[in-house]
This record gives sequence, C-alpha cells and structure tokens, in this order.
Amino acid sequence: MDDRPLPYASDTLEDALTAFRRENGLDAKYAGMSEKAKKLFEQHDIIHVLFGLSTSVRDEAKADGWTLLGSDVTWVELRTFSELPEEKEIVRDLGWVTITRAVLRAIPDYLGMAWRSRRLTKRWRWSDNAPYRKKSVAEIRREFGIDIALS
Repeated sequence: MDDRPLPYASDTLEDALTAFRRENGLDAKYAGMSEKAKKLFEQHDIIHVLFGLSTSVRDEAKADGWTLLGSDVTWVELRTFSELPEEKEIVRDLGWVTITRAVLRAIPDYLGMAWRSRRLTKRWRWSDNAPYRKKSVAEIRREFGIDIALS
C-alpha cells in the first residue's frame, strides 16, 4: 500500500486549481488568455486535479480520455475548446507527431479508463461545477467515485 498523500485531497477544488497552475507554471499562460479560454482551460485543469494527472504529454492524453469518459462534456463544448487560438497554439507547438504518439501510447490507458469509468457513481459536471469549488477534492472524489490510483 502506498502511504503517500493523494494529490490535493485536503484542498478545496478552488485551492487545488490555484496550486496546480502554480506548480505547473501555468499562471503566466492564464494571464494572457481571453476569459472564454480561461474558463475552458480551467475546466480541463479540473480534470487533471480530480483524476490526479500531471501535465506530461501522456497525462494530457489521459485527461482527454477522462474528459470524454468521466464528465458530461458535450461535443459542442469540445469543439469550442479545440477551436480556441490558445489550444491551436499548444497543438502547433507540440506537433502532430508528438500528439499522435501520445494518443497511440495511451490506447491501453483509454481501454482501462473505459472499464474504470463504469465505477464512477456519476459523471463530473464539466460546465456546471461552481457548487463544488469550496468542497475538498477528497470529498468530490468520493462523491463521484473517482479513484486516482486507477487513473
């Protein structure tokens, strides 16, 4: 059994997001974004926090998988996110070869996520999550059945 504390478990979601941005050097990037982009990137970053994911290329691919399988995101919301200039810049900077490799390497992760997503008690509220901002991450994980050891 691993005795390390779960990432952000005792923090409120709001505090965990702040810490996640700071720890991953995202504050400057957020500062230069439009309000629309900030909101959408924050929704994406919540997935990282709740599912215990880093910002490595593989974990970014896993965050996309958990967004699809573990949240109530709509195709319209995904399309809106993918059309953001800030998202297009990230894709351009990483390059399609790197992204394709990450997705291919994540196929086993996606299969596992598809199976594990059945254990979720409900899907994360992608857009309507304001009521959860003051709850602890541990409390949210319990409520939704998120087990980050399986992420």
